[in-house]
Amino acid sequence: MKLRLISSALALALAASAVSSAAMATDIQMWVRASGATAAQHLIDLWNASHDDKVVATVIPDNQMVTKLATGSQAGDVPDMVSFDLIYMPDFMKAGFLKDITAEMTADPNYAGVAQAYKDIATYDGKIYGAGFTPDVSVLLWNKDLFKAAGLDPDKAPATLAEIHEDAKKITALGNDTYGYYFSGSCPGCNIFVTSPMMVAAGSKLLPTKAGDDALTGTGVKDVLTEMKAMWDEKLIPDSAQADTGSNFFATFETGKIGIQGTGGFAISALKHDKPDLNFGIAIIPGTAAGQGSAFVGGDVIAIPTASKNADLALKFIHWELTDEAQLEGLAKNSIIPSRPALADNKYFKDEPRVVTTAQALGKGFTPYTLHFNDMVNSDSSPWIQMIQTAIFDGDVDGAISTAQEAMKAIAAQ
Repeated sequence: MKLRLISSALALALAASAVSSAAMATDIQMWVRASGATAAQHLIDLWNASHDDKVVATVIPDNQMVTKLATGSQAGDVPDMVSFDLIYMPDFMKAGFLKDITAEMTADPNYAGVAQAYKDIATYDGKIYGAGFTPDVSVLLWNKDLFKAAGLDPDKAPATLAEIHEDAKKITALGNDTYGYYFSGSCPGCNIFVTSPMMVAAGSKLLPTKAGDDALTGTGVKDVLTEMKAMWDEKLIPDSAQADTGSNFFATFETGKIGIQGTGGFAISALKHDKPDLNFGIAIIPGTAAGQGSAFVGGDVIAIPTASKNADLALKFIHWELTDEAQLEGLAKNSIIPSRPALADNKYFKDEPRVVTTAQALGKGFTPYTLHFNDMVNSDSSPWIQMIQTAIFDGDVDGAISTAQEAMKAIAAQ
């Protein structure tokens, strides 16, 4: 009887302890932009499987995230952490909406290995406000079957923009509505992602970092636009490209009728899933001379709003998402490149050299650091997209560049 009482008391104590532990667990609220939600959920699920404090994600439409975070920060109505388009970090850091995590990140050995583009874009006045979270990066995509049909080496990617032009001629000559090159001519974001790396690879600087800086400097801007204008004039690009606002950014390549285009690392898993018979290659986006290459580093950063109610837990999650476990089991296992480029050499990528190439692009890529990015680039009437359209479709390359330079400089001065 005494033993039974002791056992019962022990069981009650254990039950009480479990209830107490459960009561102490906290839900960590996270806002995630829609286009990064799938990748983020892999990490969230992995965290939740081994932690009492659960991350609860709320998906925010991409075009609403900036406004929602800005108004929420001003009102004190924010989540514990937020995952959003890295390009808006400078604006939010300057506004004071994000928590300074400099000491915590500099003490974390995993942070040192994060792609430089993420470290640069998350730093303001020497202080760190975020970390890479769900990476994406631009790469060059080519259809190997069309290359072979056109008499080209299907395993050799074009190494310069001039080679893209020459290969595009041979592919377009196949006829049957086949075209050598594709880009979304009315999509500002698409073009900063896949067209600007050619210019940067050729030595150009695109956007002004601060008031007084020049924009679109270097010969690469004119060289790239001139080459693309020539491809348009020679009808190596389908007419539909001119009006494409991004809705067919990737879908057109999936038809099997496009030889070459810039895209994002997401293309690998998407094509393997949706078009398993399409034989394609992935390469670094080239510049105008052999040996040049670059990439636009995109994706999401993770940061803690200044008014976060559980900043310590959010910081714990950020430290964890940079670990080998999270980077490999949450990202690489799901064909997503890690934000630490050194981890590209892993068991999940060993049979997929295209993913390794994408991860290498992350290590050598850039993200333009500028305020007012939306006005300069992303809006439908931005100087950036007006330059692209005026130069390529209207043929006024010099005028397009000059007008865009003046407009960007004026925006930077605001």
